[in-house]
Amino acid sequence: MRKQGFSRSCRMTERPQFVRLFDNPNVFRSPSFQAFWKENSHSGARLGITFKGRLSSVWRMRIKRVIREWFRTVKQDLGSNDVNIVIRVPTDLNMSFVDRLKKNLSAWKRP
Repeated sequence: MRKQGFSRSCRMTERPQFVRLFDNPNVFRSPSFQAFWKENSHSGARLGITFKGRLSSVWRMRIKRVIREWFRTVKQDLGSNDVNIVIRVPTDLNMSFVDRLKKNLSAWKRP
C-alpha cells in the first residue's frame, strides 16, 4: 500500500512562496475560509494554511488535520497549483465550525 503522507514537496513553507501566491491570485470565498490559488512551476500541487486570528494549538492542529486530509484526497484535481487556505477564526469556535469547514472544502470547485 502506498503511503498517503503530506511530504515537504507538497507544502508551501517559505515566505517568498506565499508572497508570490498573493500577487494576483484566483480567489474562492466561503463563510469559514478563503482559498487563494495560482499556477506554480513545480510538478504538483502545494498547500499552505494560514489563520486569521488567535486560537489554541489544539484547535489549530485539528483544523490543519482536516485541511491536509482534504488536500490529500483532491491533490490530483488541483494540477500544478499553489493553494493557500486562509481560515477565519470565529469567536465561538466549536466542532460545528470544523464540520462546516469540511462541508465548504468539499463544495469548493477546484481550479
